[in-house]
Amino acid sequence: MARKPTPKVIQKLLASAGGEIADRLPSSWQVSVASRTADGGIIRFVSPAGDRFEVQAFVRRRMDPRAAAALPDFDEPTVVISDWLSPRTRTILGDRAQSYADSTGNLSISLNEPLVVVQADGAPRDPAPRSKTLSSLRGPRAWALQRTLAEVTPPYGLGDLAQALDMDAGYVSRLLTGLGQELLIERQPRKPIERVDWEAMIRQVTRTYGLLADNETTSWIAPAGPEQFLSDLSSSKLKRWAVTGSYASNRLVSVTAPEIAVVYTDDPERLADARRLRPTKTGGNVVIAVPCDPIVYQRTWEDDGVVFASLAQVAIDCLTGFGRMPAEGEALINWMRQRLPRWQWASLTLEPELP
Repeated sequence: MARKPTPKVIQKLLASAGGEIADRLPSSWQVSVASRTADGGIIRFVSPAGDRFEVQAFVRRRMDPRAAAALPDFDEPTVVISDWLSPRTRTILGDRAQSYADSTGNLSISLNEPLVVVQADGAPRDPAPRSKTLSSLRGPRAWALQRTLAEVTPPYGLGDLAQALDMDAGYVSRLLTGLGQELLIERQPRKPIERVDWEAMIRQVTRTYGLLADNETTSWIAPAGPEQFLSDLSSSKLKRWAVTGSYASNRLVSVTAPEIAVVYTDDPERLADARRLRPTKTGGNVVIAVPCDPIVYQRTWEDDGVVFASLAQVAIDCLTGFGRMPAEGEALINWMRQRLPRWQWASLTLEPELP
């Protein structure tokens, strides 16, 4: 029986991925496509010492999270190749210890004999998007829904979410479809959500959101320092504010001594006047942020009279923040992971046990 011809798209992707891998290795290595099949082919590596070894290539034009999760366990070392692999798809492949490569330069190659480890980042977004559903997972309302899903334990239905967030049910449905495609939630058609990958959901938000980029922020100087500022704020009669960032995460897990307080409020000037802050463009110790969405005032918690944003919001802000904040965000995520589900809300209305 004649062997099936290799589709041209497979040939193109195989050659492109082989070139990306070769570019990331020292010039003393040789990488080439040794053969092609209907599903991919063989990539040949030649070490500087002249040793040859071959790796299977499993090629698919499109590889989404669901397809990545359904891949078989390959019997031999294999590299999964696609046109573009989304961050969520790469996470799923990485959790399976599966090597992968795409034509934009996203690479993770790990071979034992001989030892070859290649890691590289390519395009964070699809250069040729096909689905409008996935593109809708960015923006204030989409972030609000994703944050809610991360911090409230299911089950709950589409209508419950739409009512709790004051969103159009059709819009919520489209968002949930996209989140389902990314394997961030599990639910049967027209049934309540059964499971949420809360950590992956938080990281999904951070791919399109930034603390400074998506909130209206200004810098200020608190003459007596940020700690005294927060103490004074806790005893003030000001309403509708919440602390996020380093001073919030530090209440639960300490990475380094916080230096800049970040506070959400709808009226920066009023808060600044009440606490006698001085505006500055550089060297401030207080950042006041007008939130892009009122979700920041939901599911807050208090400690010593200071109101803090929800743990999911604090984690998102730290991971996308400045200075040492990303490290603080990772430490907080680890803290949340170890105490799951005590910090989560049991429903869209009931409070959690922690903090």
